Amino acid sequence: MGTSRHASIAGGIAGIIGWVVFFVAFVLAPTPPTLGASATEIVSYYTEHHSATLIAAFLFAITAPLFTVWAGVLAARLRDAEREGAWLYLVFLAGVIVTLAIDVSASFMWMALSGRGWNAGDATAQTLSDIANYGFIFTGFGSVAFVGAASVVMIRTGEVARTLGQLGVLVAAIQVVYLFTAFFNDGLMVGGGPITIVGFTLLGLWLLAVSIMMIIREPVVKEMR
Repeated sequence: MGTSRHASIAGGIAGIIGWVVFFVAFVLAPTPPTLGASATEIVSYYTEHHSATLIAAFLFAITAPLFTVWAGVLAARLRDAEREGAWLYLVFLAGVIVTLAIDVSASFMWMALSGRGWNAGDATAQTLSDIANYGFIFTGFGSVAFVGAASVVMIRTGEVARTLGQLGVLVAAIQVVYLFTAFFNDGLMVGGGPITIVGFTLLGLWLLAVSIMMIIREPVVKEMR
């Protein structure tokens, strides 16, 4: 039968709402201290942005159930488009699960830091800050897999939009660079710095574009009937 039109619309709407929540969380709290930040920087930042970071951390976690719905519907469309011998949709699903699991874990670490961790002593503040940064960076392991898998299917079959598949390959490649920021405590490549922000932003924009096209465009298997 294939994925229904109503399911595609529901999945797209869930993705758009997830993106909006993601965007609000992203802009609500100014860029937190990067990897290797001093205790003074961390305490100063969380003294000034204590409430905003608590809310932002919670909002990042809220995106998980929304993107779960989005992923379930998109996975079904990818499976239908692949047809017999389909397997890339499973890579897509596994990648999303990894990404969301790490996202929720990093969010509660960030919330712990925002709640009391920032004034529980220098070592505690620095450790929690670094763990939160590593967590958000390591979401890249899952996003490389799910963006890459979805993009291959989109390019091969035209599902959702072939152009988004081509852009997805670029987004996945940037996520690989984004992962390597985990090894830098200063400079352009510092974890939690400019490259991390660019990687997060491009991933978010790709998710938004895919969500919109899920609403606008019928699944490929239905267009071919």
